[in-house]
Amino acid sequence: MSAALMDLRFSETEERVVPFPLSGQVSTIRRCASKLESIHGEEALQYWKAECRALAENLRNRGCAEEAIRAQVMAFQTEVQVEMMRRYSDRLAAEA
Repeated sequence: MSAALMDLRFSETEERVVPFPLSGQVSTIRRCASKLESIHGEEALQYWKAECRALAENLRNRGCAEEAIRAQVMAFQTEVQVEMMRRYSDRLAAEA
């Protein structure tokens, strides 16, 4: 580290950015759930893979470890499934 930076008392340890958890990104969860309700089969599978890969790549670009990325994507997938179940339940209740 340069003397000028040391004078400013910058940390010599590596700083880490912790991104907002994917499972808390409600608008992204709702967008994915809505899209998955309107498509099926291979199209749904390809959409879902592309979304999860894009989310993982975004975390990777921010410096997240692979283990943390996997955990975040899995939690996100769970939240999308929960949202889809909630939406389905709401539709059933509205029809009753």
